[in-house]
Amino acid sequence: MKLSSRIAKIVIILELILASLLAVGVIISFTDILGYFRILYYTSPIDTLPVMQTFLGHILTLVIGLELAVMLIRHTPSSVIEVLLYAIARKMIIESKTMTDILLGVVAIGVLFFINKFFDPARNFITEVNIVNPATLVKDINKKLDVNIPEDLGNTVGGVVSKLSQESREKLERGKTFRVADAEITILSMDGELIRELKVVKAEEKDDILL
Repeated sequence: MKLSSRIAKIVIILELILASLLAVGVIISFTDILGYFRILYYTSPIDTLPVMQTFLGHILTLVIGLELAVMLIRHTPSSVIEVLLYAIARKMIIESKTMTDILLGVVAIGVLFFINKFFDPARNFITEVNIVNPATLVKDINKKLDVNIPEDLGNTVGGVVSKLSQESREKLERGKTFRVADAEITILSMDGELIRELKVVKAEEKDDILL
């Protein structure tokens, strides 16, 4: 196995460990949320506002932690945008003091939605010749290429290929093709045991070409 492939696998493992630690930290912090209910119950109505703000800030921080864990696992542009959206929302709700702060937050969220709508970051993982990154989400491939790959096989197309390989007990190698639903997924290149590029073709389109 090449050194670069080993380093890549080590990095992926470390990211999975960090994602797991984040999830564990969030689970542990859930116990603190229960403590807020007791504080809110015994605090007078006049003084509950700062306590409630702290409570909301705590919850949004936990949500951001979970989204960061998802981002480390998925490695997709959409997951990065989701983390940024939650971070901006927390900033606006908890820390905004003036209308200027709120306006800047609204503008920032608008810019993120604009990027997601018109630039479509998921498209960066899909080329015009159906060559895709293995980290591309299955739902994005189904939408862009008009195929129906089952999402229960894996969140990403690389995960789907790995699942199909395990079920069929076929080795992952360059040029190997897997048929799933109305799609054919071919491994175009690999780096050691890691898939680098895949090609997804709608089966009926391929049949038309053969005819």
